[in-house]
Parts: sequence; structure tokens; C-alpha cells
Amino acid sequence: MALGVVVITIILAAGVPMVQKMKDKNVFAQTKSLFYTIDKNIKDVASEGPGSKRYLSPLDVKAGTLAVDSENDMVKWQLTTKAKLMEPSYDFRGQSTGIDKFPEGPMLMYAAETNIVDEYLLNLELDYGETADIALESMFPGPFSGSYSVSIRHNGTYNPDTRLPVVIVEFTV
Repeated sequence: MALGVVVITIILAAGVPMVQKMKDKNVFAQTKSLFYTIDKNIKDVASEGPGSKRYLSPLDVKAGTLAVDSENDMVKWQLTTKAKLMEPSYDFRGQSTGIDKFPEGPMLMYAAETNIVDEYLLNLELDYGETADIALESMFPGPFSGSYSVSIRHNGTYNPDTRLPVVIVEFTV
């Protein structure tokens, strides 16, 4: 009986981290798909003009956090994981490792090391600096994690400095 307990303990000790890494890999793939949807809707609203509106419901952020950076006109997602899904572009001090951020379509993907051994921050970014002026209007300050309804709309205003359309992103429950 003791031998059985030892064998089960060894199997669980090896299996649980592997299952968690596979789960994080799947979340990363699902979030990339979600980012393509977000990107398409923001670009469609920006190009269609005033009054254009799109709804994304539900928008599920299964793991990690999603943030709308209005200052830099970006949408960002970050996940802390033990799965090394790509080579880190930054070490735990924030210094570049010489590995470029990886572009995939409209997204930039990169990893950064944390100060914990074998722990990484996976990052996805959508940059609208040349396309639209992104503004977050929400009853929640963000970053966002969980399930939301998202409204993306062009309210007819333009940034006077860049002449880019202002696209409002609003998160509701």
C-alpha cells in the first residue's frame, strides 16, 4: 500500500505541472484568436466613420489580464506562466535579451522573464497609434479578467493633433 501511495505521489508531482503548462498554452492560443476579433472590430469601426458600433459578447478573458492603454492607443494582454512558449525578449530586470518581439498579423507577441526561476510573462499587444485614438469608457478601471460585454464605437470625434478617429471601448457586465 505504501508503494502505491509513493507511485501515485510521483505521478501527480510530474503530471500536475505538465497539465498546467498545457492549459496555459491553450489559453494563449484562445487569447490570440480573441485579439484577432478585437482588432478586426476596432479597425472596422474606425474606418466606417461616425455612428459605427460593434458588440463583442461575451468577451472572455479566461486567464491573465486584458488592459486598454488609452495613452499609447494599445490593447494589451499579459499572463504569468511556467510554460516557456517562446524565448524571452526581456530578462527579469526589463533589459532586452536581443530577441525581437514576434509579430503575428496585427499583434506583437513577446515573453519576459520574472524574478522567479522558470516563470514568464506572456504578452500580446495591438497597437493603434497609426489607426485610431483608443479611449476606454467603463465602470471598471481595468485591467480586465473574466467575462464581459464590450461595445466598440466611433462617436464622431477626431483627435485634433493626429486627426485620427476616437474609438470608444466600453466594458460592461
